Amino acid sequence: MTTETPAPTHTTKPERPVYITYLNIDELLDLQKPPEERLHPDELTFQVVHQTFELWWKATIDYLERAITLLGDDNAAEAARVLHRAVAAQHVVMQAMRQLEFIAPADFLTMRTGLGNGSGSDSPGFRAIMRIAPRLWAAFTGTLERAHVSLVQLYADPAAHPALYDCAEGLTDFDEVFHLFRAQHLKLAQRHLGLSAIGTGGTPMNMLERTLRDLLFVELWQARDELLALRSAENGASATAPGGH
Repeated sequence: MTTETPAPTHTTKPERPVYITYLNIDELLDLQKPPEERLHPDELTFQVVHQTFELWWKATIDYLERAITLLGDDNAAEAARVLHRAVAAQHVVMQAMRQLEFIAPADFLTMRTGLGNGSGSDSPGFRAIMRIAPRLWAAFTGTLERAHVSLVQLYADPAAHPALYDCAEGLTDFDEVFHLFRAQHLKLAQRHLGLSAIGTGGTPMNMLERTLRDLLFVELWQARDELLALRSAENGASATAPGGH
């Protein structure tokens, strides 16, 4: 009587879902401190929120680079569409920042010891936006020059160049929402540390407040002043002309 040796069995490693592999989910979820290394449970929120900033700012830079290329091709309509996407991305960033407002000041002070001299101004995404803004403005003004229209003319008669006007408003929206982000970030720092504290990067709060005067595209706001002055002069001339009211 002979006994047969059973055939070896091979265990096949289950294939990982495409969702996990395509999005690198395992690597993504390993980018935050494990619970045993956190100074406070809210460090998870703090890291996730700031990593969210960087991801959306990476997307933002891509949008703005595309807008620069489109403006160089005088495709203002498509450039405007991309600019509005960049604006929408900043609203996601600002909404994410709301999560940090739920951290109590005492808890933030516990976490702060692990931040050292870390500063939001060192953010690669934030710095990249500041660097690309002059290039974006140059691309837009170049398009205006080729169309033989000034900013004041554009705003005086938006219907004459609708795509360019939409671009101008997209840039204005971006400047505004980025300005609001900086203001909201300052208020968050004051909420956690007070009005007279030194920020985590070593900058006093009053110095941070001064940065709120900075705009990315100041000429767009000045164009409104010029348009108002122009209309006021026209109205004044009409009022002093014979038969004027």
